[in-house]
Parts: sequence; structure tokens; C-alpha cells
Amino acid sequence: MARLYFIGLVTVGLTLQCLASSPPPDFNGRPRGVAKSKIGFYDSSKPFTCLDGSRTMPYDHVNDDFCDCPDGSDEPGTPACSSLSGKFHCANKGHKPANIPASRVNDGICDCCDGSDEYDGRVQCADACKELGARAREEARRLLEVQLRGHQIRLEYSQQGAAKQEERKAEIAALEVQLNAHQSEADRLKALKEEAEAPETEAKDAHKKAWEEEKAAKAKVEAEEAFRQLDADSDGSLTVAEIQARKEFDKDQSGDVSEEEAKEWLGGEVTRAVDYFISDLWKSISDVYVLPVAAEEGATPPPPPAEGDAEPAPETPTEEPAVPPPAGDEVKPGETDAASAGFDESLLAMAEVEERANQQRTEVHDFPEGGNEPDRFDNDDDYRDDDDDDDDDYDDEAEMAEQRKYLAERDSSAEDDGMPEYDAATQELVRVADAARGAFNDAEKKREDVQRQIDDLNKKVNVDLGPNQEFQALQGNCYDFTDREYTYTMCAFDRISQKPKNGGSETSLGTWGKWDGGDGASKYTVMQYENGLNCWNGPNRSGMVKLRCGETNELVSAAEPNRCEYHFEFVTPAVCETPSAQHTNSHEEL
Repeated sequence: MARLYFIGLVTVGLTLQCLASSPPPDFNGRPRGVAKSKIGFYDSSKPFTCLDGSRTMPYDHVNDDFCDCPDGSDEPGTPACSSLSGKFHCANKGHKPANIPASRVNDGICDCCDGSDEYDGRVQCADACKELGARAREEARRLLEVQLRGHQIRLEYSQQGAAKQEERKAEIAALEVQLNAHQSEADRLKALKEEAEAPETEAKDAHKKAWEEEKAAKAKVEAEEAFRQLDADSDGSLTVAEIQARKEFDKDQSGDVSEEEAKEWLGGEVTRAVDYFISDLWKSISDVYVLPVAAEEGATPPPPPAEGDAEPAPETPTEEPAVPPPAGDEVKPGETDAASAGFDESLLAMAEVEERANQQRTEVHDFPEGGNEPDRFDNDDDYRDDDDDDDDDYDDEAEMAEQRKYLAERDSSAEDDGMPEYDAATQELVRVADAARGAFNDAEKKREDVQRQIDDLNKKVNVDLGPNQEFQALQGNCYDFTDREYTYTMCAFDRISQKPKNGGSETSLGTWGKWDGGDGASKYTVMQYENGLNCWNGPNRSGMVKLRCGETNELVSAAEPNRCEYHFEFVTPAVCETPSAQHTNSHEEL
């Protein structure tokens, strides 16, 4: 009895296994998993040929759960050919048909809304196609209504765009008439300006030439006087030793003028004659060498102060005897007071420089607690006695500081003391030329303003705003979209940018480039913005905007799928096409 029971169980199991592995039954007269468009290839009355034509086999090989065809076409309803990218067709009556990978057949998950992909009975799939189909048809009707209303708005956009385009062209034509008139007037005034500028230029050039000749003569006199002062032995040549005797030529501030420094001042030679000094050396030497100012023209200038006179005072001239002038340069009667006055003023200025230097040195010293200076500064006389050389060096520094100050003031006054005023006749020529220039400049400005308006209008006219100017409604308008971090702004046919929500600078993601939706009508479904701000160690930022039909103009999404590449979605009536017959008639596969 037990044996009979066991045999019965085995029989039932083998029967169920055979049912599960047997080919699925036909569905509405065609093998399961075959689309209506391919039913002609599956005729049970004759052998089956693989869709790629590679093999022919008995029809019972179709859906036998064994992959016979290289293209997997003999197993449209089983997962046997899933490794060959086979497809299973979901009929989905009442909804849209669909194709799913063959590997999803009998995998325990309901992929087809009609449940036809799970035919082995391990799971029970409810037929949800009618409900999903109803929702899809409702959404299709809604989209159709949006498309109808959007298309109507698009027609209005086209009418407005065409009118705006004609308006701009008419405005350009009117502005070109104005431009021609302004150009003629500017040309006339330009001729008058050039006519007035010719005598003005001639008079100015003559005035400048006379002034430059006067300056050159003055410079030559100064150079000759400087050479005479520097040529201590009056032998008509300037030597290295004579340069070394002057502290002004200490370039490296070492305290002494080296032989190399002296040669450098003399242009690499050990001696120079007066002519070469005037023509080639004086220009550079005048930057450091100060000519003492004489009281009267022809008077001998006083020599520079002797070393050790860092703190002279007019009231105590006996502290340091005055240095006599060079031999042969005696002061004439009547000139002593003026020269001495000029010399005293120079010494007073030098004393002020030394006083300021002492104050600066005091400020930078770290004094002991209590604010007093160190003991070594308490007795100035002792300090000087102990280090006379340092004191002399400081006197030299004060003297050179005063000379540098004088040179700076001289250069400043030279800038202010420029070319003398023009005479009355030249001033009248300048006045006439200025009036002519002003009139021409005014006319040229008017011409440029009109030209700028024409250029701006041409730039707008030349933008591709669609085959019927339907995108003109977007031109010049900006649209924002804000996500968790940024606010994105798209100004149509201009630029795209992003800015942090919590404040910060705006970053350019690109400027208008082109339509990039392909050929035909799809061309106007993708906008490309290019050459935005460069990413660090990467490309320039760019933005792609995909357009879809909507009743309003709105930027609805933003993403950065790749580094520095931004994708946006924009809805607008400008892309709402005329609804076709396939949209107005619902379709079901029965």
C-alpha cells in the first residue's frame, strides 16, 4: 500500500514538472511572447525559420525552453534565450503593449500588467491593465488639452514675433537714414576740425621747439657749471678721484665711493672731458648731484657743507668754520648776504632732517622698563667722543638725505614749472580748434549712438527665433528655478547662471550658442549655452535646455549629470505642435 502511495506521488510530481517545462500555450492565436507585428513569422502549419534566417526547424521547437536560434527568436515566451538579449512581448490588453527582457519571464515578479510573463503559476499576477490604461488615457487627454491650448498660444506667439521682426526691421531702416545724416554732418565737421588744427599744430610746435631749445641751453649751462664744480683741479677733465671725493656718488650707501662706482659714473673710463660729460654723463649725474643755487646770475655758488656739520644753526656759526670757496671763485661784493642766507636755509633744512631721524631712531629702540633710554645715551658728549667716526657717518647720512629731499622737490617743481603759456595769437588758434573739436565730437557721439542702436537691433533680428518667430516671446526674458542649494537663471538667447541660495557670487554656466535638437522640427527642442566659467582643472561650464510643451513659460528642473555640464527642462507653448490623428484617437491592442 505504501509503495502504491509513493508511486502516485512520483507520478503527480513528474506530471507537474512536465507542465511547467512544456511550451506555454498560444495567446489569441499566436505563441506567447510574440508581438502582433511578428505573427506572420510564427505559422504552426509549417517549419519555423529563425528571424535572422540562420536555421529552419520543426515548429514544435518554438517556446520549448531550449534556445535553438542564434538570435533567440525561437523562444519569445521563455527565458531560455535571455543570454542573447531575447525579448518577451507583453500584450497588456486594455493598456499599452510592452517588451521586456526575456530574463524576467517566470522570475517571480509581475512585469507585464496582464501577468503574462509569470505563466508557470508560482505567483499570481492580477490583471491591472484596465486600471493603468484608464489612467494613461486620462493623462493623454490632459496632455492633449495642454497641447491644444499651448498650440493656440504658439500661434499667437508667431503672429507677435513676425510683427516684432517687421517692426525691428523698419526701425533699423529709419535709423540708417539718421545714421547717414549724422555721418555727413560728422564728415563736414571733421574737415573743419582738421582745417582749424593745422595752424594750431604749427603754432604749438613752434612754441614747443623754442621752449625745448631754451631748456637745452639751460641744461647745458647747468652741465658746464656742474663740471666746473666737480673738476676740482680745473684741468678740463673729470677723474675717478674727483668723483670719489663726492658722497653723492656712493651708490651702495657704504660710506665711501669705490673706484668701481666712480668708473661707472664716468661711463667705464677713468677720466672724461667736458664735452662727453655734457652730452652723455650729465643726464644721469643730475639725478644725484645738486647744483647749489647762486644768489644772483653769475655769482659763484657755495660749496656743500663740510662733514661734521649735521646740526648747524645760524646763531652759533663759530662751532664749525665755514669752508672757503674753491680758489678763483671769490664772492663778489654785495653777494655775501644772499649766498649766506641760502646756505643757512640749506643747513636748517638738514638740521630738521637730522632731528626727524633722531626721533625715528628713538622710537624703534627697546628702552628699559620705565620708559628711559639706556645710559649710553644719557651723555651726548661722551657718546660722541667715544665714537666720532659713527657721528661723522651720520652727518654724511643727514647731508645725503637732505640732498635726496632736494632732488625730489626739484623734480616735483620741474613738473609744475612746465612750458610757458602760449602767446595771445596761439591761444586764439587753440580756442578755435577746441571749438571745432567739440562740434565734431558731439556729431561723432550722435553717429555712434545711432550705430549702436542699429547693431543691437541687428543682433536681435539675426537670432534664430524659430521658423515662424514663435520664440520671440522668450527673447529678453529670464526664468528662475531654485533647488536645495542654488537658484538657476536662464535668460533666453542670452545666458544661464547659478547663484547660491544663501548668498554669494553668480557663476556663468554659458552664453547662448545654438539650437541643438537635430534636424527638422526637433531642432527647436534643445538649446545649447556654451563657454561658461571655467571649472578648476576642468572644462568650461555649459548648459543644455530641453524644451517641452506647456501652457506657460517655466524653468522646471536643473541637474548636473556630468562635471560642469548642466541639464535643464523648460516648458513653453512655443514648442506645442498641432495634435496629430494618433493623439486624438485612443488605441488599444486587442
